[in-house]
Amino acid sequence: MTSSSPAPQTAYTAASAPPPRRDRRVPAIAGIIAAVAVATIAVWLLWPAPPGPAVLHAGISRYVVTATIENARIGATAVEIDLTTRTGDPAPPVVVDIEAIMPLMGQATPPVPAAPSGAGRYRAEGVPLMMTGPWQLRISITAPDSVDHLMLPLSVGG
Repeated sequence: MTSSSPAPQTAYTAASAPPPRRDRRVPAIAGIIAAVAVATIAVWLLWPAPPGPAVLHAGISRYVVTATIENARIGATAVEIDLTTRTGDPAPPVVVDIEAIMPLMGQATPPVPAAPSGAGRYRAEGVPLMMTGPWQLRISITAPDSVDHLMLPLSVGG
């Protein structure tokens, strides 16, 4: 039978005091603060910037049309229409109306008249885009001797 002797106990003297116990909460708190700071910086850098204006180009027999949608997100937005003739000159005065149509949902907004804002330029305020998804802008151009319609595709985000 073997006898096990008790483990020797260490006696400390004033000259050889035990090392002080470190408070483990300090490094944990510092780690949490660092993690929150890194996460905040990452979110700030990766957060999507608001989209700029959407610019759409198309043409019909008489005109080249450039439509600038101020904000292609849910809500009311302004749409600028720039009309030039096929030779590049500003279009003569016409009447321009804009309808927003969502074919997948069978929705259409009432036509919004665009006011002249310069030679061949027109601006419609408050064109409603009620939900995200694919839309079409129907641009109606009424000249003294004809009416032309143009459909422009537009993707609306949240």
